[in-house]
Amino acid sequence: FFPRKKIRAAVSIPIVAIGGINLRTAPLFRGTGIDGFAVVSAILARKDIRAAARGLRNIRIS
Repeated sequence: FFPRKKIRAAVSIPIVAIGGINLRTAPLFRGTGIDGFAVVSAILARKDIRAAARGLRNIRIS
């Protein structure tokens, strides 16, 4: 996905994915070493924003 070892070695801050993250793409980040997601439209564009947020929150990436 991305050179996570190089990025991890270069920074001491959390690594967060942003852009194109939704219920379908979020699981693709499992095992990549990122610390979290920054999500906007995958939640706000949904009719039930609570359910959308809950669904994304429940995805485990580690």
